[in-house]
Amino acid sequence: MASLFAVVDPYADTLELPVSGDFDAVSATWERDQVLTHLGNQYQVVREIGRGGMGVVFLARDIALHRLVAIKVLRYEFASSEDHRERFRREARMTARLGHPNIVPVFSFGVIEEFTYIVMKYVHGVSLAERMRRERRLPAGEVRRILRDLALALDSAHRDGVIHRDLKAENILLDGAGGHAMVTDFGVALQRSLDPVRAEIGQAFGTPHYMSPEQAAGELDIDGRSDVYSLGVLGYYMVTGRLPFDARTFEALAAKHIAELPAPITDVSTDSPVLNAAIERCLAKARDDRFDTAAALAEALDVKPPQRRWLRRASTATKMVFRHRFGAELAVLAALARAVMRATTI
Repeated sequence: MASLFAVVDPYADTLELPVSGDFDAVSATWERDQVLTHLGNQYQVVREIGRGGMGVVFLARDIALHRLVAIKVLRYEFASSEDHRERFRREARMTARLGHPNIVPVFSFGVIEEFTYIVMKYVHGVSLAERMRRERRLPAGEVRRILRDLALALDSAHRDGVIHRDLKAENILLDGAGGHAMVTDFGVALQRSLDPVRAEIGQAFGTPHYMSPEQAAGELDIDGRSDVYSLGVLGYYMVTGRLPFDARTFEALAAKHIAELPAPITDVSTDSPVLNAAIERCLAKARDDRFDTAAALAEALDVKPPQRRWLRRASTATKMVFRHRFGAELAVLAALARAVMRATTI
């Protein structure tokens, strides 16, 4: 049986900014040289900002448009592989057809000999993975906002027939300007209207820690509720600081997703019953027990917690005080008006 680490990329193809001390200075001479050689008239490379299992990401300036962009280059090790070039091409085409403010947009794609690249919007911020490494857990209110952003983005993708299949903290970017959560890396996404079922046989896509039970079991009919499960994993991770399941092999981890229940969220946090209930529903083993759509999850996260009874009583009492005060002021004004009228008639 394969080790878990043999099927999971140790890095993610994201725009995550490296952290001092955590980023190995791996040479990117070939990838950088390709950008300079083939795109140097259009883009000025600033620096390398990420290195993933398949790609190297550079921050660059668009010379003509005076804007920053991210250029993702297929790594040298895979440059001659038609399968890897096709995955890049699929990612670019899939993302380009999705239009949502919480999905990182693709500007262009190209293949020049063995040089394959995608030009994307540069998101000035950090990945959710980096944020979690720094803070361990996030406040319930922020978790709700992040999950809602992601749910709305995925609902848009699902309505276009695209299932992400590889949601994880490394593929979520947090915009430093507006604080919005954005989805990236549609490299293994499934386009239900085009991908034949037979092509999925024997293949398990995604990252094992975030896989839905149906993904882990190798089922062929994957729909948007699989991404909803992965959102539940992300929510659980943000609230508790740990993933629902862990194991040393893919098979053991898959078995836990299929058959075991995670430790209750309430063991760690009781700050938001609405959020906890939404995450637990996302993590239901049977897809019919989850939210039917990502939009339904977003709507559930929008529900405000019930107001405490003493607050309602205080609010009612305050209204009564204002009502009585307003009535008293009207009575005083009426008395003054009558006095003025009497004085003018004498």
